[in-house]
Order: sequence, then structure tokens, then C-alpha cells
Amino acid sequence: MDKLMLGLRGCDKLSALKAFNSKYSDFSCQDVPGDTISDLWDLVFRNLDVPQLQKDVLLCCKTVARDKKAAKLVTPQLFARLLEIGQLTNIHEDSVLDDSVIQARRAVFNFTYHNQLCQSACIEASADINLIDELQQFNNSQVYDLRLLNCKLAFLFTAVSKEMRERVVENHGIAILTRIMYFVIYNGDDAKQARIESGKKYSSKGASIVLSEEEIALAKDIFMAVFNVTLHWDKTAEDIEVNPEVERLIMFVKYFGEGVNFNDKNESFCVMIAKFLPVAMNTASKFAKFLVPEVDAPFKGTVYLGKDVTLAKELLKSLDKEANRKQGNSMMMISLLSVLSKLCNVRECRKFLRQQILPPLRKVTKRPEEQNNVKSRVVKLMTHIDNNISTMASEFLFTLCKYNVERMIKYTGYGNAAGLFNRHGLLGMSGSRTRVEMSDDEGDSDTEEYKECEQGLDLVTAGPAKENTAVKNMTEEEKEYEANKLLNLIDDMQRKGVIKPGGVGPDGKVKEIDVAAQLAQIPDEEEPTSDDEDINNIRLDTNMFFPRHKPS
Repeated sequence: MDKLMLGLRGCDKLSALKAFNSKYSDFSCQDVPGDTISDLWDLVFRNLDVPQLQKDVLLCCKTVARDKKAAKLVTPQLFARLLEIGQLTNIHEDSVLDDSVIQARRAVFNFTYHNQLCQSACIEASADINLIDELQQFNNSQVYDLRLLNCKLAFLFTAVSKEMRERVVENHGIAILTRIMYFVIYNGDDAKQARIESGKKYSSKGASIVLSEEEIALAKDIFMAVFNVTLHWDKTAEDIEVNPEVERLIMFVKYFGEGVNFNDKNESFCVMIAKFLPVAMNTASKFAKFLVPEVDAPFKGTVYLGKDVTLAKELLKSLDKEANRKQGNSMMMISLLSVLSKLCNVRECRKFLRQQILPPLRKVTKRPEEQNNVKSRVVKLMTHIDNNISTMASEFLFTLCKYNVERMIKYTGYGNAAGLFNRHGLLGMSGSRTRVEMSDDEGDSDTEEYKECEQGLDLVTAGPAKENTAVKNMTEEEKEYEANKLLNLIDDMQRKGVIKPGGVGPDGKVKEIDVAAQLAQIPDEEEPTSDDEDINNIRLDTNMFFPRHKPS
């Protein structure tokens, strides 16, 4: 930093800039005083319009602006000039979008990402509106770096500011962004467009449509921009301008969600697809027919009860693959669980997923998480270290069980589902608590094999009950000794604050209890006539204790 500033103050400014740019692609200003950074921006501003220095000054500016501390100290004059050089303040029909424009926009991106004042300056300069207008001219004649940068700016503007999101919608931004998506995917290929819009997954040669890395990068940023707008979208599904665009976009999403592009190479793009689907369904629920449409003619995909459930099948296949990895993509699993939960709102799709994940039980020889099938892998996610994944996996399975507590315990075990029941206030309850109307024609259909072994199952684990061989050969005195030892250990943990006494409250949730207060409320009773009666009066509440802190 000192050498750079010394060079900018001296005669050989170009050499100082080139030396800095060649050495650093990223620069930390953590140990640089704020006054020094302010002086640097002042020197950058004074040399920004020198023709032979401009390109290197912009590159230096972009590099330093990646640091949050430096970005927050930028001067309004410098940022305003960067907007002008980046041609984001007004439309230039005959202007040349050269490398200086690209570098200026990269610097604008970095400053806007870190600095709220820069975000306000973009709104004041109408940078978002001008960008949307320019995106209407999106085509292959533009440099790829510029096209990609414009897509990233569209994502950033719609992510950081509610006002910019609203202005994007008002200026037909969703329609423009969707058209860019089509252009990126089709790329002038009429045959590809016809295959996608007709729902056919394969070309005449049988090869699936796979996007290039460059197409994936462009499509991903456009998808994220559309996601930002629809996530905060307050308009209804009857909006005239947006409605047909969302219809076509969901049709496109359904096509690429059905296995054509679900592979490791394009995983990030698939995450964007998965994230967009539930938002689209929330925004316009009537478009669920595009995701699980009716089938009234011969069809190559997966059909269940007259509905095309190919998308649900492929998403479940992807979830199973991620869950089976040693280190699965957490963001991918969260997105897929979210989508599958939303698809369960379609009756036929929910019944199909239940048949795939929770088929009728037969002879149970292992706990659900110890088996080797899709159910076991989803049940394992219920106790995943990532709380978001465990919560969504539990909610997904609870939806498949139609919010029936007894059915949930039967398939997953009380231990795996205890956290879910606590969140819903269902601890200590049986039956069901239904939040949405569901059909009643889905009995458990227990097989004869399951009925024969049902009595020997442990409801806590949903697996075979294990005989307690430890106490089998103990005398009564030994059992009493072990019981007292256990109670002493529990008492010791309580006194040390490791656990706290608790019980199930009226709302079905675990709550802390005051043991002393409860004992004081117990009415005095006559003394028992025998030791046996005294023993029979002792009642053990299994919910007596619960951890004070969640396990790390």
C-alpha cells in the first residue's frame, strides 16, 4: 500500500499501478489505518481520468474494493465517477462497452456489495433501471465477461435493496430476465427450444441437453435475480405482465429439474432450480399444475394416479444421492427438502413420495436409520448436525405421515422424532394434529409380517426391542442398588447444572419444573400399611429431566 501511494504521488505512476495489480488479485486493508485508505481513494480519484492510467487505476480500485473496510471509506465523488465510466448513469446507444466499462462495473459491484451509501447512490443514479434497459439488448455479440457481469449486477441490485427490487418489477424486469434465461439456454437453437417447451427430454439422437460452464454461470445469476424478486414479491398471481413469464419459467425449471442437468458438474445450477421452485409455488400456487401435470396420453415419464410425478422422482433421487455422501452439499439438501415438502401439497405427489420413502412395513429387523434404503437416509437427516437439515427432514417426513404422531413414531421412532414433537407441542400426545386437509383414504396397510412382529418392537427406536440382559440375572437387592446409583448420578448432574428437571406442559412442550414447589403441593396422605404399597406409590416420569443446553 505504501509503495502504491508513493508511486501515485510520484512521476512513475503507471509502473506503481502495474506492480500492484500484478502482485495482488485480492488485498486486505485490515492493518491499514483509515486515513491512509482515504488518502488512497483521493489519489485514485485524481488519476482516474488520465487516459494512459485509467485501465490500471480501475483494476487497482476493483482489487482494493474487495476489502470491506476499504469499500466503506470510498468517497461519494469517486463512486459517482465509477458509475459514469461504467455507463450506469444513463443509456449510451452508440457507446463502446470496452474493458474500462467492465472494470468500472466490477469496482461498482464490490463497493455496492459492502457499502450501503453506494447502494443509495445506485438508486439515486437509477443504475438498476439503466442496467435493466441495457439487458434488453443481451446477445452473443457482447463480450462474455460483460454479459456475466451484468447478470451479477442484476442479482446484486435485487438482493441488497427493496426499492431496486420494486423498480425492477415496475420496469418489466422479470420478463426481461426470463427472456435472457431463454436466450442463454436456447442460444439460438430452435430445436432445443422446441424440445424444452414441449417437455421432451431428449434430442433425436437420444442425447440429453447439457449446458456449458459459461451457460451455467449466466443462468445461475439470472435465476438468483429472479429468485430475489419473487421471494419478496407482494403482487398476486393475477398480475398481467408477470403471470405468463412465471408460467414459462416454471415450465423451463420443470424440464431441467427432471434429471437432464442434475449432475455433479452442474450442481450449483441445480441448487438454484431447487431454491426457486418453492418460491414460485408460493407466489403463484396455481402453477403447480406445471410441476405435477395431468397425463392423458402415452407418456415416457413416471405417472402416478394420472399425474406426471417425474420431477418428484428425480428430486428424491438427487436427495438420496446427497444424503448418501460422506459430506453432502448442505445447501443442496435443504433446497431439495424444501421443494419436496412443497410438492407434497399435491395429493398424488405426496402419495407417490410416501410409497417411495415410507412403504408399508414388513418384518422389522433393524432400526430405520440402520437400513440401506432411501427411508433410512432421510431418517438419518432428522439427527443431522445442521439444524436446518434436521428440521426440514423431520417436517418432510411428518408431512408424508399426514401429521399423524402414531404413524410418525412407527416409521421413525420416538427418539428421532422427539424434537419435532416438541416444536409442534405434541409430546405425550397421540393421534394426529392436521394443519392442512388431506385425504383419509391412505391407511397404513400394515402387512401380516409387520403385525406379527409389532409387539416386539421398541417405540423409541422403531426397531426390535433388545432384552435387558444386564438385569436379567440380578437379585432384587442388586436391582435396588443399581436404581439408587442411577438416581444419585441424576441428582449429582442436576446439582452441577448439567441437566434441569422438566416435564411436559399443557401445551405438549417440555418445560422446566420446580421440584420443591411441586413436592410442597402434594397433599399429606396416610402412611402405607406395607412396604409393597410404598413401592407402588413411586412413579417415575421419563420426561423428568432434559438438557439445559443443546449438544454441540
